[in-house]
Order: sequence, then C-alpha cells, then structure tokens
Amino acid sequence: MRWGSLAGQPYSYYFRRAVDSIVATPVIAGVTVTSIAVSVLLAGSVLLVGSNAYRLVASWGAEGVDLSMYLKQDIPDDKVVELKKKLAADPAVVNVYYISHDEAWMFLAQNLGDSAELLDGLDASILPASLEVTLVRSLEGGGLDEKLAEWKAWPEIDDLQYNREWTRRFRSALGIVRWVAWALGALALIASTIIVGATFQLAVFSRQEEMEIMRLVGASGIPYLGPVLLSGFFQGIAGSAAAVGVLLAIYKATAGPLVTKLPMLDGSLAFLTAGQSATLIAWGAILGIVGSWLGMHRFGSWK
Repeated sequence: MRWGSLAGQPYSYYFRRAVDSIVATPVIAGVTVTSIAVSVLLAGSVLLVGSNAYRLVASWGAEGVDLSMYLKQDIPDDKVVELKKKLAADPAVVNVYYISHDEAWMFLAQNLGDSAELLDGLDASILPASLEVTLVRSLEGGGLDEKLAEWKAWPEIDDLQYNREWTRRFRSALGIVRWVAWALGALALIASTIIVGATFQLAVFSRQEEMEIMRLVGASGIPYLGPVLLSGFFQGIAGSAAAVGVLLAIYKATAGPLVTKLPMLDGSLAFLTAGQSATLIAWGAILGIVGSWLGMHRFGSWK
C-alpha cells in the first residue's frame, strides 16, 4: 500500500534513504546527535533556571508582606501593642502582625533546614523583633516615600525593609540575566549549527560516490535533497529528546536535596512545562534540518 508520493517518489523512499544514511555513518551520526544534544541542553538549562527563578520571585511577591519594620532592642510589650494599633489605624495599611525574637529565630532555623546547626550556640536575641506590614496596592510613588520616611523616623524603629521594591529590583536583575543567558544560548546555537553542518558535510563526503551517481542519473531537487534533510530532522529529534531527558534526570537528582537544604524553595521548583519541552525538541529538529542543508550546500549544487 502506497502512502502517497512527493516529487514523483513515494514517501517510503525518503524515509528509507534517510535511515540508510544514518546507519551507513554511525560515528558521524553520533557526533551530530551529540552536538545537537549539547546545544539543546544548554538552552534548556537556561530556560529551566530562569523559569524557576521567576516562579520563586513571584511566590515571594505573593506572600503579601511589603514592609518589615525592625524594632530596637528592649522595646516593652505595651509599646509594641501601641505601634500595632497605630499602624492598623493607618489607611495605607492592610494588615500588620508582630514577630518576636524567638519567632524570627524559629523561622530562620526552619528555612535553613539541615544547616540549622549553624545557629547552635547563638542567642535568639541577635535577631531583631519586627512588625510585618501589608500595604494597599495603590500606595506608590511620592505617597509611599513619605510614609516610609515617616515610619523610619519613629524612635522605636531601628530599620525598614521595603520588600516590594526589593522584589521589583530582583525581577529587573533577573530580566538582565535572562537576556544575557539567551544571548549566550544564541551564540551556542550558531556554533552548534556550524558544527552540525560540518558533521553533515562529512557524512555527505563519505557517500560522495553514491551522491554523484544519483546526480548522473538525473536525481535533483527534492528527491536528491529530501532524504538528507529528513535524516537531519531525525537526528535533531533524537538529540533534543535526549537532552530533555538528561535535563529531567538532573532536575530530579538535584531538586529534592535542594529543597531539603532550603525549605523555602518547597512548592516553587518545577520542571519545564510540556510546551517548553516541545519547543526545545522542535529547536533540535530545526537545528538538524539547517545543519544538513548547510552540509549539502557546502558539498555542491543539488538543484
């Protein structure tokens, strides 16, 4: 049963010729698949780290605490209650709660996980008590600056940490890092394309006599180039799929111990989505096709 034809040749012809070209040059095919896998693995690593970093920042920003007011040492309890009432009455404040020295110590120990033993021998009083404040989302610009300056001037306040601004700056820094990473990934892609093209050229040269015979008998255009591009597609799929598999294995091997060491990461780490994985595999397939075309183009005219 024929499945159809392309340029006068059945589809099975292209498939058979593509597979034969891979089987005939296993070493060169292996180098090509490895080159594609390394390129996709680099891009996938950038994507995985970047997406998790943004997810982590988003989770921190969603926690709702915008401002940490660190209190001076030895503030009496009645003064703390007075400060809470004063803040709660402010229209700019949505919520406020108090964290004592001991609560701050417990929070730090929990987030250190297995490294909490570093705190042995230290006293909880080294950590300041604080008032954690959630602000209305409409408070920005000059009004916010005035509020922060007013609160920082209170004699009971030792320091202020505006978490929303820190999150915004961290996101901006991550954006810069992301573009730098993608630029490096693009350079790696260009280098990989050249390497893959060179390996395909070696494959073509290794079958030069066969290709010349095909041209002598009139093979040209799609019947001549199609099997080469299809073999590049197959090798690209194999290399990129292997890269995604390696990336998944690395993620599974490192995510668990990382969360154990840093419990604050629990719930924020995740592997690439199905769409992201599919994009990486498509990237590898395109790289294989482009590399095979470059190899044939260097070999000579195929038209």
